[in-house]
Amino acid sequence: MQTAIELLRANSQGLRDRKSPFHLSASAMVFEGGKGIFIRHPYLHTILLPAGHVEPNEMPIDCAIREFTEETGLILKTSPNSLIDVNIIDIPANPQKGEGAHQHLDFRYWFSSIEPHTKYHAELPIFQLTRQEAPVEFQPYFTLI
Repeated sequence: MQTAIELLRANSQGLRDRKSPFHLSASAMVFEGGKGIFIRHPYLHTILLPAGHVEPNEMPIDCAIREFTEETGLILKTSPNSLIDVNIIDIPANPQKGEGAHQHLDFRYWFSSIEPHTKYHAELPIFQLTRQEAPVEFQPYFTLI
């Protein structure tokens, strides 16, 4: 946590600037029927939580909700149960977006369910995975259900 605080202090002016070396991001850990909802990241080609950059004048919780809906096409039923984790993530350069290598301070929120019978166009492939199927990094979150 001390490292996160030091990074926030050192980068407070550029937290929402995609050209800076340090960005705020937020993700949503959502369970439906005992399974976690995940996406396949289009650039990193790995299974992750729905997440994204916190935009100017946006709170991290609002970003987690927005990104979850945009990426999965699903609507969250409830407000978050809690902030479950804060992580520093190394992100490789993405020349297609003109972004250099950088770090994310990712706020991870737990939501317990989605609205039934709602499905919009999902931006990314989504997966409902059991604890055993989920990437190891996310398996501890399954103790929340």
